[in-house]
Amino acid sequence: MKLTKFFALALAALAFVGCGDPSEPGVKPSGDAVLAANNNSVEVNTPIEFTVTAADGTDLTADAVIFDKSHDYVEVSNPYTPTMDGEYEFYAVIGNIITPSIKVDVVPTVPALPEDAQPENLAFNHRILLVDHTGNTCGYCPKMMEALKTVSETGDYHSKYYEAMAHTYSSGDPAYSGAANVVSGHHGVNAYPTLTYNFYHSTTSSYNDAHIMGQIDALWKAEGADAGIAAAATLASTSVIVNTEVKAAVANDYRITAWLLEDGIYAKQTNATAEWMNTHDNAIRQRVTSDDITGVDLGTIAAGETASTALTLKIIGNKWVRENLKVMVIVSAKNEKGKFEVANVAICPMNDVVTYDYK
Repeated sequence: MKLTKFFALALAALAFVGCGDPSEPGVKPSGDAVLAANNNSVEVNTPIEFTVTAADGTDLTADAVIFDKSHDYVEVSNPYTPTMDGEYEFYAVIGNIITPSIKVDVVPTVPALPEDAQPENLAFNHRILLVDHTGNTCGYCPKMMEALKTVSETGDYHSKYYEAMAHTYSSGDPAYSGAANVVSGHHGVNAYPTLTYNFYHSTTSSYNDAHIMGQIDALWKAEGADAGIAAAATLASTSVIVNTEVKAAVANDYRITAWLLEDGIYAKQTNATAEWMNTHDNAIRQRVTSDDITGVDLGTIAAGETASTALTLKIIGNKWVRENLKVMVIVSAKNEKGKFEVANVAICPMNDVVTYDYK
């Protein structure tokens, strides 16, 4: 029998007398019954079905009232269909029994990948990964900013790479993030500025634009990348969901990751020589959480074959300007030393797709 909200709350109030209000610090719900969900992770607009079982195995579901602890302790139906993504926490009340709470991760619907218009094509444009390890209070960092600007405006160099900015010189920098700190830590950065190429090459405090172009030339593959990237990105309330696909031109073991970048962060740059230096683009805000900076293992992909996976990037706090976010997708392949070297990079605009970049 479906209970009215008023009666359910009254029962909850009676339960709180015997067991305590689960909203109060230090209160322990009874272990006389257990709440369970049919899935611990569901997409938005997918029903969650609850069951409540007594310690002796008796099914108490029909008499249970379910509450959403994560959203002001409101009563929810069973089954319940969430319309917003996020982490939900539920508990049930049956007479004078309160169950321990359970958590359900509600994720946005995974966006559809773009159609591959040339499924037989394996000739991909190649882009390497540049990361400028910097900070708005770093006195020498404008020299690297100026050098990178010169490189980007020279010939077709900007078509050979994508860049990200790891603001890690000071945690007080508005563009600083924990994810950027992990990236700088991977490279062992202890001098600023440092420019790193792919995952294993670095040039400490090199402000020489000709030297930077030489490094790019040494890593860039004019004949084409070993793999191509297609992706779709959806911005939700608490996260960004990125659906990715990798197509191999060269058979190898591949891994994939994604970084959330933000443009247009205004912060006065120490020793800036021009106004544009006070606006910081491509700042690393988040990365796919994994033990390895290279991300998720896709296994061996044969030439002409594909592998796909969905990745989640959590949005932290409310200071990131959502309309200025974009996704950098990075695929890496095992090199002759057994390390995963960046094979290609793509940028996917928010709520949009990026198709395979064929030559």
